[in-house]
Amino acid sequence: GADVILSDTTDTLAEGKHALRRKMIARRRGLSRQERSEADAVIRMRAMRLSALQGSRIVMLYASTAEEIDLFPLMEALLANGHRIALPEITGKGVMEARAFSSMDGLIEGAFGILTPAPECSAQIQPGEIDLVIVPGTAFSPDGRRLGLGGGYYDRYLPRAKGAFRLALAYDIQVISEIPTGAHDARVDCILTERRTICCRDTMMNNLEEEV
Repeated sequence: GADVILSDTTDTLAEGKHALRRKMIARRRGLSRQERSEADAVIRMRAMRLSALQGSRIVMLYASTAEEIDLFPLMEALLANGHRIALPEITGKGVMEARAFSSMDGLIEGAFGILTPAPECSAQIQPGEIDLVIVPGTAFSPDGRRLGLGGGYYDRYLPRAKGAFRLALAYDIQVISEIPTGAHDARVDCILTERRTICCRDTMMNNLEEEV
């Protein structure tokens, strides 16, 4: 009986995530190219001013797709400021590692067509070395819950990067009040959009939103 209940609960959670994921991806696709470009520039500028990012020696980002916030100018700015950059390398089903990124020339097409540093010319960076992780997602809630793309890569990786600050860069339309999550779904510490910075850690809840 208990196994059946657990299965039903798991199935219901997965269905809820799938439906919300489709809705949020459609919402993001509804942004015009100009709206996206303008928001991207503001988000990158606000990210560079964030003290948590300024104080990080090694920052893990992700190679953004056409529908996501363009992070490549942010990577170049961080490199110019002396930060070390890491990008994900998918090494198995639901498993990823971090590799050093130094230039666009060193990127190759990896799993799911996402750019990743070529293994033969980039060192692997251990999870414990990373100071801050910029976490992708289709939706986020003010308490730090995250809806990813369904692969579970970050849910498995983030607990290994103990002590790393978890930052979500998102369009404001991606922030919603409720997200269905399970016990093993990783949360973020801070959400930064083109409009506001939302601190999600319990110790920051007294100052939940800083409007700009």
